[in-house]
Amino acid sequence: MKTSKEEIKKLFEERNFIELNEKTRKLLSGSHGKILSGKQFVELISKQKNYIITVGDMVTLTAISAGIIPNMAIFDFKTERRKIDGTDIIKAYKKIEKVKNPPGKITKELFSVIIKNLGKKRIGIKVNGEEDLAASICIALSDYNTIIAWGIPGKGINAVKINKKRIMHALSIIKKMN
Repeated sequence: MKTSKEEIKKLFEERNFIELNEKTRKLLSGSHGKILSGKQFVELISKQKNYIITVGDMVTLTAISAGIIPNMAIFDFKTERRKIDGTDIIKAYKKIEKVKNPPGKITKELFSVIIKNLGKKRIGIKVNGEEDLAASICIALSDYNTIIAWGIPGKGINAVKINKKRIMHALSIIKKMN
């Protein structure tokens, strides 16, 4: 049986990106865990010793402003397509990798940087383009009990603890992308 990493690598063997289509857009819309307020999210991660990944600027800034530096943060210095000041994020991470990733796609470059840095402490990944779909890759590739959080604009923060069911669900969505 192939691992998630092997299956996703195979998707990128013949192409440089995979992209959202109508079917996968519907599967990704909505909640995939409990929607938390910023305060609830901080309470959750402050009690955990788990590896924490944040996808999105506001989620990352929420953690940083509470004194919690996510192990991996993926951001683009934008929220809801508006530029934001990324100074606090830059200060929190000594190492920041930069990648290109257009909206609605997951590039081979983004996948490679995530896989290379999973498990490392305090790594920032600055995306030129859009980071939204990085959560699905992180879910499919992370170890059990990793906490992955991303923002749901106007609603709050979606946070999930990784288990086999979540990995398999994320992998099935990724494999349905074009």
